[in-house]
Amino acid sequence: MLHLVQTKAGLAKCKGQTAKGDAVVFIGDGVIAASSVKNCDCYAIEEDLNRLGVNQIDGVQSCTMSDLVELVVTHKQSVSWR
Repeated sequence: MLHLVQTKAGLAKCKGQTAKGDAVVFIGDGVIAASSVKNCDCYAIEEDLNRLGVNQIDGVQSCTMSDLVELVVTHKQSVSWR
């Protein structure tokens, strides 16, 4: 499952719904809340990190929009959290 986190509240909701092997992507203003999520690969959109002046977070990889497209293709399902 691919989880797209758009807000801090969305992260709180997401954390209870992840499973081993899931990926979490912080997008838009969600990069402000970016943090590592257990058993998941975590990413933050590079453009949003730069736009909001957020430094790289331990356990969270930066990714481009083309990387996001690749994640969407490799995961059968996705869900957005606000």
